[in-house]
Amino acid sequence: MSRLSRKVKQLQRRNSQSHIFLLFLALIFVLGLAFAARLYALAPVKIMDASMTPKFKEHSIHWMCKIPQCLAQIKDQDIVWVTLKSGETMVRKVLAMPGDSIEITDKGSVRTPHRNFKWKGEDAFIQSRTIYIPKAGDTLYFDQLNDVEQDYIVSYLHTHGQKIALKSTLWQGDREINIDRVGSTKIANRQVSLKEIDFLPWQDRYLIELQIRQSEPGNAPIKIKRQLFRLKPAKPEQTPPPNTQTDSSETAHADSAKADSIKMDSVKIAQVDTTRHDAVKKIQEEYLDEPINKIVIEEDCYYLTCTKGSSCPDSRELGYFTRKDFIGQYMAWPDKVKRKAIIPLKNFTDKALKQVLSFLEE
Repeated sequence: MSRLSRKVKQLQRRNSQSHIFLLFLALIFVLGLAFAARLYALAPVKIMDASMTPKFKEHSIHWMCKIPQCLAQIKDQDIVWVTLKSGETMVRKVLAMPGDSIEITDKGSVRTPHRNFKWKGEDAFIQSRTIYIPKAGDTLYFDQLNDVEQDYIVSYLHTHGQKIALKSTLWQGDREINIDRVGSTKIANRQVSLKEIDFLPWQDRYLIELQIRQSEPGNAPIKIKRQLFRLKPAKPEQTPPPNTQTDSSETAHADSAKADSIKMDSVKIAQVDTTRHDAVKKIQEEYLDEPINKIVIEEDCYYLTCTKGSSCPDSRELGYFTRKDFIGQYMAWPDKVKRKAIIPLKNFTDKALKQVLSFLEE
């Protein structure tokens, strides 16, 4: 009789309002935890292109861990979710860690301290280069870096808020030659402008050097050297913009000055060329501050790449990534659960459903 009474009390307790209320609170708590985990710890990321094939197919969805413990354990070959300065995000693989030196050849061979492999479809490195991946506390000297490393360091300084500018000079061995020589070269069937020489990527500068080397007498190599400067703080405009309206006397004066300029002899033209060179130098001195050669790295840097080698933005184009660029790290176990449990269960259910439907049709 006592056993029966206990069962009755248990049934009454389970059906009581207080018990249902506690179950409701527990459900709300579980849903809150799931929402918090989704918002702060986990995130589904959709792969928008085929840059990470065959591991990640286009339009596939994978889960990323966003908690600091995951981001603090990044290692070689990990898959990370990163953000760009434009606000866009992408998923890439860690090719090299802070302090590593890697070599990428023009044949697509990659050598790292961790492994060597053939990068199928790699098309960014038209010439073999060795790249050092800086770590926090490293001191780099700009004039000792190769052309690829210089591009990466300039990008690093820009992303860290440094106001910098570049000045390019042209050298044949130990002899400096006129930088105007660059204007006679072509990139992609268009004439190279002197205004863009400071901003061209290392591949274009390398092709320019080859063109000048073929036409310049002598056996010494041609090299575009770059010097890094800080920019002076911007000064407020002191003089008002010139008035665009002119009266007839001003027009006549301008026509007279133009006629005089047409009558200039060759000696005066040479003087104008010299004056133009001095004016450019004066402008550079006005805006450029002290030169920068010694650079101290504040954060660990990583080299991130696509699995697919061609037409894919990664560290080859964007330079080094740092820890603050990381949003999340790829978690493999959700995909394993999906592959080993969910997909087989779905296939079994579909197969069973088809058999039931075919049996009913008979």
